Amino acid sequence: MKQRGLVLNGLEVCFCTVHQELGRQVWCVQLSGNVVHIWLSSVHILFIKHMLEKVKKFCARLFQRQYLIHCQAYKCRREQDVRLASQLFALMDANTCSSTSLAQVVVVASTNRVDAIDPALRRSERFDAEIEVTTPTEEERFQILKLYTKKLPLEPNVDLQAIAASCNGYVGADLEALCREATVSALKSSEASQNTGAFCLTMEDWKHARSVVGPSITRGVTVEVPKVCWEDIGGLKDLKKKLQQAVEWPIKHSAAFSRMGISPVRGVLLHGPPGCSKTTLAKAAANAAQTSFFSLSGAELYSMYVGEGEALLRNTFQRARLAAPSIIFFDEVDVLAARRGGSSSNSTTVGERLLSTLLTEMDGLEQTKGILVLAATNRPHAIDDALMRPGRFDLVLYVPPPDLEARYEILHVHTRNMKIGNDVDLKRIAEDTELFTGAELEGLCREAGIVALRENISATVVCNRHFQTVKESLRPALTTTGIEKYSSFMKTQMTSSNLIESTANSSSKQRHNVFGTMLAVKIGVLSFVFLAAAKYFMYTTMVRPGAPAT
Repeated sequence: MKQRGLVLNGLEVCFCTVHQELGRQVWCVQLSGNVVHIWLSSVHILFIKHMLEKVKKFCARLFQRQYLIHCQAYKCRREQDVRLASQLFALMDANTCSSTSLAQVVVVASTNRVDAIDPALRRSERFDAEIEVTTPTEEERFQILKLYTKKLPLEPNVDLQAIAASCNGYVGADLEALCREATVSALKSSEASQNTGAFCLTMEDWKHARSVVGPSITRGVTVEVPKVCWEDIGGLKDLKKKLQQAVEWPIKHSAAFSRMGISPVRGVLLHGPPGCSKTTLAKAAANAAQTSFFSLSGAELYSMYVGEGEALLRNTFQRARLAAPSIIFFDEVDVLAARRGGSSSNSTTVGERLLSTLLTEMDGLEQTKGILVLAATNRPHAIDDALMRPGRFDLVLYVPPPDLEARYEILHVHTRNMKIGNDVDLKRIAEDTELFTGAELEGLCREAGIVALRENISATVVCNRHFQTVKESLRPALTTTGIEKYSSFMKTQMTSSNLIESTANSSSKQRHNVFGTMLAVKIGVLSFVFLAAAKYFMYTTMVRPGAPAT
């Protein structure tokens, strides 16, 4: 038995290649919702009948594009939509192949809102099959690029496989736009060199095209990958190495992980004092991995409308799965994942709903590869315990304040574009700025340049006295007690777990001792009662026989 209907479900940007391929294989009649859904109900019913008869004459396939959106559930549509859907049901049920007719009509429909379709259509003998059209894989992107570039002149060093690997989340239309933009860039380069007769696409043209054309599915929810590298962060060598292993290795060495049977880290939490480069570390990791970068904060997720923040969170995770490998970064995650319980205010209720959504989405990453959740906070004690277990935040890293060597490197990073005098000793400044964070050292260098300009607007060199003037007016925000509090988070977690275990053991021992004491008391009481009863019985038996003798 042949199929009568087919539903293509997915993002609209993924349908272009399928539409073109169907048009090449069979004769298609394309209908859209705005053509069919006209004001007079009797007219659109006759129009559908006419199109079906026309298709049957040519033994073709009816291709229906974005038409099912008007066949919604009964509770949310008008009377005209009900009549239109009923007519479509009747025509599809009558679409059978007789023995005298060779014509076969297959209705192919596409939609990006499959849940809005009337369930009566999504059954056998109407729309028999549903196919989900997703974003192409790396090999599929390579084949699409070969198709679009078969008539373009390419230089021998152009590696289409590498280009396809770097275009995560790109669909067919995006790759077509990428080829067009690379061609335009090559033409401009040839015109600039006055060589309009012949041109070739180079890797530089492809890199320029990638900076202009991005994946359509991530528009509006992603941010541009920051141009921050590991060298822009002073110190923290061990921490940067751990982040590279957690972020870059699963993407760049996925075959090694598969060979060893190791699952990559799902989540990384960075905690530490404010101004210690937690957010900068996340940006450097995203730039080094060259992945899609999604950034969310509590201000974006808290909304006056019920359910809007949860929908944004789910949508972000859905698009991150389509654009994998990708990184989702939560700045100040303690606002989003605060501890549950306590007060029952509206903000607390919204926070609990957001936390439940986040826990569900992170658990849903089991079947998805290439997605990493990065989070940063300076209040790790405020995060709910459900997020701190392995499988969600597998790796918890403490970002400490910079030590002497790290402060010296930070000063070098922030003064590399400044002209400093020969009397400036960065090593000495690093020794005098104990307890300063990276943000405060950056402010120190900036303010030293401003002091030099205040002294002379035509100044070109920053001298040591400018640094000393600023340093005397600055005081570190951190204290030794505060640093111990930040660094003791994981120790506190381990201590609290050990305390809970020891408390449980002591309580069980205490219950055992109480039970033993009560049992001994009961045995003693019963023994005393039994002894008293025996003495009383013996006394009565001895007295009664002697009573008649007297």
